[in-house]
Amino acid sequence: MRLCVPILLPSVAVLFASISHAIFADEAYQTDYHIPLLGLPQAHTTFFHRPSASSKASLLYTLSDRLVLGAVNPKDGAVIWRQQLAIQAENDTASSLLKAPEGGDTLISAVNGKLQTWDATDGRLAWESQSKGRIKSIETVASQQDGRDVLALSYEGTNAVIRRLAFDTGDLLWELIDASGDTPYCLVSSKDSVFYLSLHSALLKGSKIKATELDASTGKLIGQPTVLSSDSEVTSEDSILHVGINSGVPIIVWTDKGLKAIKINIIGTKQIATVNVPSGQGDAAEEIVVHTSRSSMALPHILIHYKATNSHWAEVYHIDAAQGAVKKAFDLPLLAGKGGFSASSQGTNVFFTRHTAFENILLSSAAPNVLNTWNLRPKSHSGMVHGQDIIHAASEVISRGGSTYAVRSALSLLSGDWELIRNGELSWVRPEGLTGVTAAAFVDIAREQDLASKLAAEGLRDPLAAYLHRLKRHVMDLQYLPDWAGALPNRLLGSFIGDKAGIHDQSLQRDGFGFHKLVLVATKRGRLAALDAGNQGKVIWNIQAVALEAEETWDVLDIEIEEGTASIRAKGGGFLQVIVNTGRILQHRPGPMMKSFKTSVPVLDTSGKKVLVPVNDNGYLGDLPKADFAKGTTIVTEGEDSVVRGWGIIKGTQPELVWRFTPALGERVVSVIARPSHDPVASIGKALGDRNVLYKYLNPNLLLISAVGVETSTATFYIIDATSGSVIYSVTHPDVDEGQPIVSTIAENWFAYSLFSESMASTQDAAQVDGQRLKGYQLVVSEIYESPYANDRGSLDSLSNFSTVCPTPAESDGTIASPHVISQTYLIPGPISSMSVTSTLQGITTRSLLCVLPDLKALISISKAFLDPRRPVGRDPTASEMEEGLLRYSPILDFEPKWILTHKRDIVSLSKVITSPSLLESTSLVFAFGNMDLFGSRVSPIGAFDILGKGFSKLQLVLTVVSLAVGTTLVAPLVRKKQIDGAWIA
Repeated sequence: MRLCVPILLPSVAVLFASISHAIFADEAYQTDYHIPLLGLPQAHTTFFHRPSASSKASLLYTLSDRLVLGAVNPKDGAVIWRQQLAIQAENDTASSLLKAPEGGDTLISAVNGKLQTWDATDGRLAWESQSKGRIKSIETVASQQDGRDVLALSYEGTNAVIRRLAFDTGDLLWELIDASGDTPYCLVSSKDSVFYLSLHSALLKGSKIKATELDASTGKLIGQPTVLSSDSEVTSEDSILHVGINSGVPIIVWTDKGLKAIKINIIGTKQIATVNVPSGQGDAAEEIVVHTSRSSMALPHILIHYKATNSHWAEVYHIDAAQGAVKKAFDLPLLAGKGGFSASSQGTNVFFTRHTAFENILLSSAAPNVLNTWNLRPKSHSGMVHGQDIIHAASEVISRGGSTYAVRSALSLLSGDWELIRNGELSWVRPEGLTGVTAAAFVDIAREQDLASKLAAEGLRDPLAAYLHRLKRHVMDLQYLPDWAGALPNRLLGSFIGDKAGIHDQSLQRDGFGFHKLVLVATKRGRLAALDAGNQGKVIWNIQAVALEAEETWDVLDIEIEEGTASIRAKGGGFLQVIVNTGRILQHRPGPMMKSFKTSVPVLDTSGKKVLVPVNDNGYLGDLPKADFAKGTTIVTEGEDSVVRGWGIIKGTQPELVWRFTPALGERVVSVIARPSHDPVASIGKALGDRNVLYKYLNPNLLLISAVGVETSTATFYIIDATSGSVIYSVTHPDVDEGQPIVSTIAENWFAYSLFSESMASTQDAAQVDGQRLKGYQLVVSEIYESPYANDRGSLDSLSNFSTVCPTPAESDGTIASPHVISQTYLIPGPISSMSVTSTLQGITTRSLLCVLPDLKALISISKAFLDPRRPVGRDPTASEMEEGLLRYSPILDFEPKWILTHKRDIVSLSKVITSPSLLESTSLVFAFGNMDLFGSRVSPIGAFDILGKGFSKLQLVLTVVSLAVGTTLVAPLVRKKQIDGAWIA
């Protein structure tokens, strides 16, 4: 035995080292992914800025169209911090402003009437101030405390109000009210004075620009206001192109309605310079944009950018404040396409960068000399390998000595992508156009041809043709041999030492576990994109699916996947069909009923295809499209009158009104939810600990209707049968706050909902604490059984057939027996804004309840076993109940950290969660989306029992087997010798 010790010790040491390092390795941030979005950057609120005076590097800041303020790392495009300033509603015209004082570490934002200051480094709120009207302009002036006080111009009723607020506390220093009736426009600070610009209505038409100079320290007027004769050009605020200050020279630029001439004025003077708008080789300018440096120390050089339909050009002007003159410096030639310009400065020097789809050109504002040119390589923007139209750009130029410059530019593209170009090289791309997702669907990656179909085709041929076909197939497969052989060493090595974290399969191929799928998402802006769920949500392709008018949205009702194609059906009857792997549009049919119908309901015909049935605002069906519907098909609609209707196809092809559900008087319907389309049931009963069975009430036609009573402050939940319209179960909650989220879901034989209400405990003691009734956020889970007794099917026990339309009376008096419902209520620490249920292939695994927590900005997964309504109340579980896994009921349900799928991430504005089964029964795929972020993960409610985790070491297993084999071989002779010696002695 002693001879074995030196041999076994190294093997044992290796085994224990492996055990101590990674047996409980966490897979967080590897199997899940998060796409944090900001929204489309706005031109006037996007810029590079150093977060502090001591910082050597700049960050990229933006206040997006979704009213999200964020800081982005220019190196990799990662979001350093972000703050949602307000919720952007549909067709909302909220105004947003963002300013960064030079050399300061503070950002100043204004959304509608709320003014806020933020730490530029970490995004912490310093202070905020609320105005009674919309803030039109923000400016900063030097303070006596070595800071920058804030000036805010707001429009409150018919008065314009100017306030100066302390930079560190937000305290009001002075306030000036302008009751002249003029329309306030903006503020411009110049040394010790401030210019207040407003629009004064002329007698006939147009507006005159009025400039009023104020003392920055007291807010008192200095001299008389200057009124410019601009009434023939300025018809609205859109006529003003630019207001700013450089080298102490405040200027204002405006144009006429026909874009024929441009007027430039040094604020405080009455002298106006006129610039005629040039035509670009016959192309008329359709839009004019003025670019200049954000720095007040930079030279007063401006670039006027002219945009035509298919071309663009520009002019550079120098402003001489001493002489009050505007001089044209040079022209920039016309180029095809919609390019962009950006301005930046270093000290007093101003640089202009010209951006096109194929090159970046750096220019000095002093002369028409090209400082540098970078050719851009053709690159793929979300799956599209061609140039994208540039909406706007922001640049930063750094001099490296002599004539060498480094330039990085953040470009906002028409596709919704936001990319950064560093010296002509693409650094990163952010898919900001994917905000506002309204619908999503999991898609299995399509195969060109399945092996089974190939073998079937060979079986139908004669032996010689089948042999040649098989030989040809094997020869064609040889093209994959080099890649397979090259990956073989890594696969073998990875099988023993484990895969490296963060390494993902880049190819679009199915995997053996069903984890590698695509997620198709449709946005309100009319965009359609495919994300790779097996590769950290990488964008495979991104297209503009439909063309929308101003303030029009694309409301997608359903995404159907079939044989590698996706059929998207939108509200009003719109139809789109694309190839899933490439995004190529096969068919597009606009909806002819876009304005005349409220929505459309997808219904299956006899062939299994979905057909859109139009629904009026009152809940009645419109003209049905030509289709063969099966008899007995029921269509459920909801009208604006809070009436749910059931339409059945009984005779012919025209549906008839079968039933009508009207909630109680004063109630309005909040939601109507049916069971998921994929909702398999593995067992018709629930096995108890004593080997008895409770039979589930399984009805595929169940509907969960939520209704709220506004005047009575109640919420009622109805379970009805969609075929007959009969109410199976209902429950009412008193003292409900309808301003809080009320969400629900239903699956198999159970349903759950959440609301803010008074507790409905079964006893007076449980419902009160110190004489006060409990009130808070509640999660209610209910299960439906055929009978309250074990091994009893109630009225179905002696029946071979059962109909919900004509149920058989269960009692002697003719009453119909209702199913047995068991409910349990839990007090939860916060609201739930959305609910969903996990789905597996066979439905064997216990489901989990997926909940979106808006306060925590998280998504949690609560196992249904933990929410079992049969948990014993007021006592410990018996032995048989413990065998079922039942715990003692606790009225307070804390959200445990291990339930949070999003870990430490902050997920913003999630509104819906979809699930898809994988090929493993233990695991369900999850994807959450909404107005902002996208998140995907895998969920194993009772653990991944059918797959080896990353903590499993094949090397350890092999070493264990080898060590046992070596030890057995060495010990066997000693054992035999000992047995022989013992027998000899005996």
